[in-house]
This record gives sequence, C-alpha cells and structure tokens, in this order.
Amino acid sequence: MHKKIIRSYVYEILRENFVSHHDEPTVGDSVTNNNPGCKHYESEGVVVRVGSLPDDKGKTVTYKCTNNGKSWDKGDLLTKTMDQLTSSTF
Repeated sequence: MHKKIIRSYVYEILRENFVSHHDEPTVGDSVTNNNPGCKHYESEGVVVRVGSLPDDKGKTVTYKCTNNGKSWDKGDLLTKTMDQLTSSTF
C-alpha cells in the first residue's frame, strides 16, 4: 500500500514539473501505462524504441501492445513519455 501512495506522489511531481531522465527502459522491457488521464491507460507492451523530446525535455518510449483496450488493440504501437509508464526495470 505504501508503494502505491509513494508512486502516486512521485507521479504528481513528475507530471507537474519534471520529466524523468533516470533508468530509462531498453528494447524488450515490459511497460504499463499508469496515467489514468490517458486514453491508453492500462495498456501494456514491450518496448521497441526509446526516443527523446526536443531540447532534452525528457524521453519517450514506443511500445508494442500486448493487450487490448477500448482505444487500442494488441499489436498497436504507442509512444508515451516515461512519466506515464511503469516497469520493473525503471
């Protein structure tokens, strides 16, 4: 329970002011969209590419979906900023 609360606080801080630059995922890692305000919330997938936002404002992660949802299908490629994703590796 404490882990969930801490993640919530960290997510709020990152969303408001910062974009994470640490421990970026690598190709083949599994990720999950943890942004409840995103239409792809709870999408899961495998990282196929890690990119950068202009002016070093953060990293983007493109992943191939491994599940279906209301606004995505298994196999779709989605690109999100790192602050929207969770993984066991970062």
